[in-house]
Amino acid sequence: MPADTPRDETDDLFQQWQEEESHVDLSDLRWSDALVFVIFWALFGVVFLQFWTRYVLNDSLGWTEEIARYLLILVTFVGSITAMRKGSHIAVEALLVFLPRKGRHWVLVAVDGLVALFCGAMAWYAYQLGALAPGYMVSIDIPKGYVYWIVSAALAGITVHAAIRFVRRLRGREADAPHGLALD
Repeated sequence: MPADTPRDETDDLFQQWQEEESHVDLSDLRWSDALVFVIFWALFGVVFLQFWTRYVLNDSLGWTEEIARYLLILVTFVGSITAMRKGSHIAVEALLVFLPRKGRHWVLVAVDGLVALFCGAMAWYAYQLGALAPGYMVSIDIPKGYVYWIVSAALAGITVHAAIRFVRRLRGREADAPHGLALD
């Protein structure tokens, strides 16, 4: 079998990917990331409690399902602040590799600006929706508006980081390279 078969190249790429993924860099964590960590472990605790009471005790607690749903929403939005700050949000980069360097830069500038505008508008609408949200959660006596206001605050955080990224990219201080391992 020749040394450079497609199978060997795939194995090498997979080995390279495994080595990069095995190293977890925690040097860029900030205090705001701790909030996601706390919400995640609260979600884990509530889901475990739901499992335990339903399948082991055969007497489910009614509030666990609703609270788990809201905690999952909060993990998603509050965690998105960290993803925006680190530039690790999911993105379709397939067409960017075919653009010239200057074209890629201006597409990324436009994307960052549009993300900042969109998330800013959504933050405002979520705030207004929180003010208009009727009533309380079904299972516990907490106003539904609180969830919308936390989502609004998270969207505002995403907006701030998107705007910072937009300005940095405009000034040429942000790399125009895709974030992550390129498997070409």
